[in-house]
Amino acid sequence: MFAFLIHPRVLTALALLLAGAGLSITAWQGPASPMLVPRIVLTIWCVVALAILIGELIRRVPVKRVTLTPLPLLMAAVLIAAIATASLGFLIPALPLVALTLWLFRIRRPLPLLLGTIVIGGGLWFLFHHVLMIRLPALLTNGVI
Repeated sequence: MFAFLIHPRVLTALALLLAGAGLSITAWQGPASPMLVPRIVLTIWCVVALAILIGELIRRVPVKRVTLTPLPLLMAAVLIAAIATASLGFLIPALPLVALTLWLFRIRRPLPLLLGTIVIGGGLWFLFHHVLMIRLPALLTNGVI
């Protein structure tokens, strides 16, 4: 009966739900804090992980038909980049994350990969910092620079 719970997609969805809920709880500093927007994103993260978990439990995927997808790798990279943003700033974790995302979307030629990484990563920082007026640290924020 519990054999379908050991499926990698079920375990990944459960781990992402627990990580998102834990980060959301620790990020709460009141409704006026700058952590409100990341907490909203973490709430959306938890809702999506819960939907995936429920969908996988309803389907009861057999263990023998395991397919490998890049989704757990990408979600783990997003989680690592989100945690690293607190001490490394926005650009340092965002650029490898964007490069990995483009690589997983099969953009493998070096020039489009490099240009896409710089334009998308820098463009996101510009969008948040100058257009939306949400001040994101560009580089190291832990006192090194």
